[in-house]
Amino acid sequence: MLRAVTRLPKVLRGLPEPALRLDDGTEPASEFDLDALQAAIGYSFADPALLRVALTLGSWANEHTDAGWPSNACLEFFGDAVLDLVAADAVWRRFPELAEGELTRLRASLVAEASLVRVASALGLGAFLYLGRGDLKRGGREHPSTLADAVEAVLGAVFLDAREADRLPEAAAAGVFETWFGTRVAALQPEHGLDAKSRLQHWAQAKHRVTPRYRRVGDPPSPSEPSWRAQVELEFPDGTVKVLGEGEGRSLKRAEQAAALVALQALETP
Repeated sequence: MLRAVTRLPKVLRGLPEPALRLDDGTEPASEFDLDALQAAIGYSFADPALLRVALTLGSWANEHTDAGWPSNACLEFFGDAVLDLVAADAVWRRFPELAEGELTRLRASLVAEASLVRVASALGLGAFLYLGRGDLKRGGREHPSTLADAVEAVLGAVFLDAREADRLPEAAAAGVFETWFGTRVAALQPEHGLDAKSRLQHWAQAKHRVTPRYRRVGDPPSPSEPSWRAQVELEFPDGTVKVLGEGEGRSLKRAEQAAALVALQALETP
């Protein structure tokens, strides 16, 4: 049966063999192969070339224009939408009684960059990336935004591959999402959709009937190297003050959020 290749975007048609190697140091080490990555992902590609595209950064494609490989930008764009869809479905099924705003916050917390980076780390995805020389020098295999984009691109590739192979693309993407995020979805609680400061405030008011307050630590940093520090504390009616946590960020607001997160992590640790 002929495959309906016209359903793929033009940029993804007629791709060369995924095994093409240039051995110039910009490709993954030889012991890493796409079969091993597919096993880690939890999906077997009918067209492994799509996975290869998901792993190719623009810097590599620009340095190897004759190789015939596009960058993963198109798949990252598409995969971002696929991720939102399957995450929304998972969160909605987990909490069917919650309002739209609460579901939206939970979905956002689930697919935030830090969450995607954890997935990439679990997959060992950085070792499979095709990077330009500049990205390699800057540590691109560990760069958070690069890894998060690659996770989205891989999910987009799964959806398109399943559609091209006359599988069920939504089911394929949802299955991979379950493999990557299932444990986190099961552990979600409604309050996890709130930012750290809001969560800490809810806890403090429920537990002690007081509101956390934040203080800057030290002098304001240099504009050229902004690194603010803040601490969060509780002041009780008898005047007692308890410091809950301290954090750092590129702005005072980010430092306060970091301090609140440190406090929450300490409170949640047995």
